Parts: sequence; structure tokens; C-alpha cells
Amino acid sequence: MEARVPGPRGEGVMEAFAFYLMAALATAAAVLVVTERQVFNAALYLAAVLALVAGLFGFLGADFLAAAQVLLYVGGILVLIVFAVMLSSVRDGRVRSQINAQWLPALAVSLAVAVAVVEAVRRSSFAAADVQAAPTTGALGMLLFNEMALPFEAVSLALLAALVGAVFFSRKERPDGAAGDAK
Repeated sequence: MEARVPGPRGEGVMEAFAFYLMAALATAAAVLVVTERQVFNAALYLAAVLALVAGLFGFLGADFLAAAQVLLYVGGILVLIVFAVMLSSVRDGRVRSQINAQWLPALAVSLAVAVAVVEAVRRSSFAAADVQAAPTTGALGMLLFNEMALPFEAVSLALLAALVGAVFFSRKERPDGAAGDAK
């Protein structure tokens, strides 16, 4: 489906309405993510944001980005976030204070990174590139499995190692006899 600009006789008005409604819902859900006090509910609002962004990609004609958004973020990253919430130090849905003695170095590093980002944005011209439309899915698939096969396999091994590590740390007893953090 190609994105259309609303015409003078009303063609494309429903598509534009649905697009703006979806964008407004994504914005509202994003606000709920950062204002919600219950961590698990915030993760569910994040799922809504990610799914709505996938819908926006679909409206804009970026079919591969929409599918990747659903598979990677809604299906993968969100499951990882919920897994981390379940294994973290959250009690009664509320996060305990994480302030410790390292707040001053963390603040200094954060400010340095913020200054670097602002300076990089200020110096950039952000000139629009002349990009020609091309079928993204087929070309990306050929690139991924032909020229980029080695990095693709390296990423898959890194994800496998992360999964094995998560299973290892979530066990009640580790093979070395030490008790895990899961209760």
C-alpha cells in the first residue's frame, strides 16, 4: 500500500485520518510508558507503542521496516524487557531506588555525552539525500545472505550467548553450587 496525499475531492482522507490517529495513539502510549508507576504496565504500554510504530511504517510503505519492527522489537526486545522486569529487584511493581555512590561520575559522563551529541547535531547540515525508491525487502535479503552472511552469523551467535547467559543466571541453583538470584 502506497501512502497517498489527500486530494481535493477527499481521496485518501481516511488513510490520512487513520495515520494521524495511529500517530496520536502511539504518542499517548509513549507518554504512558514514562509516567506509569507500575513497571509491568509500562512494558505493556511500550508494546503498544512499538506495534503502533510498526503500523505507521506500514502506512508509509516501508513493509520491511514494519515486519522487522514487529519481529525484532515487539517480539524480541519486549520479551527481553518483561523477562528482565520479572527477574529484577522490583517489589510490588515498583522499582527500588537505584541511587548509589557512583551518581557523580555517571552525571559527568551523561553531561559529556549530551554536550557531544548537541555539538554533533549543531555542526551537521542534514542535507536531504537524493534517494531513489527501490524494492527494499528483496534487495536487503540478497545483501543479508550473500555479502553480509558472516556478520549475520556473528550476531546470531552473540544472541545465542545472551540467551544461554540469561538462562544460566535465572536458575535457582547454578552448577557451581551458588544460589542464583531468581526466587
